[in-house]
Amino acid sequence: MKVIYPGSFDPPTLGHVNIIERAAKLFDTVTVAIGVDTEKAPAVFSPKERLSFLKILIEPYPNVTAIFFEELLVTIAKDYDFILKSMRTFSDYEQEKTHAHTNRKLSQVETLFILPDENYQSISSSLIRDIARRGERLEKFVPKSIEKAVFEKLQGEQRSDP
Repeated sequence: MKVIYPGSFDPPTLGHVNIIERAAKLFDTVTVAIGVDTEKAPAVFSPKERLSFLKILIEPYPNVTAIFFEELLVTIAKDYDFILKSMRTFSDYEQEKTHAHTNRKLSQVETLFILPDENYQSISSSLIRDIARRGERLEKFVPKSIEKAVFEKLQGEQRSDP
C-alpha cells in the first residue's frame, strides 16, 4: 500500500520524524510531500532547503521518498491508496476533518490520521521558528542532523530584520 504524507515541513520537526518512522513500518511506500500552504504565511525555508532536510531525515527508511508539489494535494493523491495526516490538537482535528472530507469528494482518496507520540504533541514548526529567533537552540525539537542549519537560518533571518 502507498501513502502520501503532506505538510509544509517548515522546518521538519521531531514530530514529523516520529510520523515518518511509524508510517514506514505500516506502509509499503511512503511519500513525504512538501506542499505550499496558502492558508499560512509564506514559508521561511525554500522548497529546496526543506527537501534537503527531509532527504537527510528519511535516509534510514528505504521505502520513504520526499517530493515537493505546488498543485492541489488531490491532484497527486490519486496515485496513492491513502493520504496520511497527523493531528496534535483539537483545532488540528477540526481543520483536518474538513480537508479529509473535501479531498475524498474530489479524489475518492481516504485520509488516515495518526497521532504523534506524546513527547512530540506540543512541537510545531512555528514554535520552533519562534524559539530559534529568540536565540535558543533547537536540539529538543528538530533532529540533530539538521538542527545547526535550521538554527543558523533562523538566527540569520532575525539579524536581517530591522
